[in-house]
Amino acid sequence: MLKDALLAYAQKAIAHGAHLSPKQYEGVVPALAAEVQGRFLVPRTTTTDLAPFRERFGIELPEDIGDYLNLFWHPYVAGAYDCEKQDEEGGYYKFDEGPILFSVLKHVGETDDAVLFQKYGVYDLTAEFYEDHEDLLDEARRYICIGWTGYAAHAVLYEIATGEIYLESWREDRVADDRPIAGSLSELIEGICFPDLGR
Repeated sequence: MLKDALLAYAQKAIAHGAHLSPKQYEGVVPALAAEVQGRFLVPRTTTTDLAPFRERFGIELPEDIGDYLNLFWHPYVAGAYDCEKQDEEGGYYKFDEGPILFSVLKHVGETDDAVLFQKYGVYDLTAEFYEDHEDLLDEARRYICIGWTGYAAHAVLYEIATGEIYLESWREDRVADDRPIAGSLSELIEGICFPDLGR
């Protein structure tokens, strides 16, 4: 299911040229960067050891986040979200921005396992999210941070118990908004689009 969502998103990203920004590939293994620029998703032949995430946070990475890391090398998954409802009167989320999910790219001199620890990767984002919510840590630990939004920089949160996707709340008494923006990681990726292309 996640694989299908990534493949569908890749077609839209390629049509839009969203994978061609040179900045996305700074420090990336040159042959991999060239291959990703050609087709967005490059199948992985090795897997990243996810055990350090569990050891640090006491949380097993859910299967779909593990698949996001281990199925393909790819740049950020980003774009507008829920394009069909952008102009709906009274819509709950109307983004002028959109979600940006962490990239999975191998950098020069790194092992395949190092992708877990990259800046703006799931390990780094989750650690930062927990630090930012030290006063509500029990609630914060219900979530894994998988990205951010492009304009206001809300954390994009994966609820461990349900797999639902939330935005970080900026209210002082809570960690996440009261309603999810997607029922799953696959649904979130499927809903990301480029307004000039539609879905």
